[in-house]
Amino acid sequence: MSEPSEDLLGMLDLPASETAVLEGISKEKRKQEWLACRVLLREMAGIDALIGYDAERKPHIAGSDTEISMSHSGEYVCVYLRGGKSVGVDIQQMKPSISKGAFYFLNEQELGWADLGNNVQMHLMWSAKETVFKYAGDASIDLKKHIIIHAFSGNQNGRFKVNLQKGDLPETIQIQFDTFEDYVLTWTL
Repeated sequence: MSEPSEDLLGMLDLPASETAVLEGISKEKRKQEWLACRVLLREMAGIDALIGYDAERKPHIAGSDTEISMSHSGEYVCVYLRGGKSVGVDIQQMKPSISKGAFYFLNEQELGWADLGNNVQMHLMWSAKETVFKYAGDASIDLKKHIIIHAFSGNQNGRFKVNLQKGDLPETIQIQFDTFEDYVLTWTL
């Protein structure tokens, strides 16, 4: 996101309802992120699509069966689209202090194999949990209890599995990941 919010706004034709939402955002960085996601969606979809949110705050494209997930961190935003299948995406700019919060998002099983000193792995695990949380679209999901990461190695790019316990049957979700500069990016397959 290198463009100021005024330039991003000029790239869109926002309806009154979206303009009202934008006017309610007080922080300049947040306005830039909000607009950049919509500009990116416009570039991807070829139209000014209206983004709505369900009761669980999961985004959707009004009048479409295309699923959407969005994320932003630092200087980047990302938008993930897929027809007819739930999606999740997350981008994180790495910070040196994430391991201090590992007990917040990792369960005992994950703490048994995770390397708390591996900053990239810790960010990949946090990002994957955020990705699956978005995929699930259920605000009652607990990151430690309901999202369990299978042990994996590698920290540049690759895949690993995550179990999502939502309802009676667990679902295994494939997570693709990539790292660049000081960022990690994860998304559902």
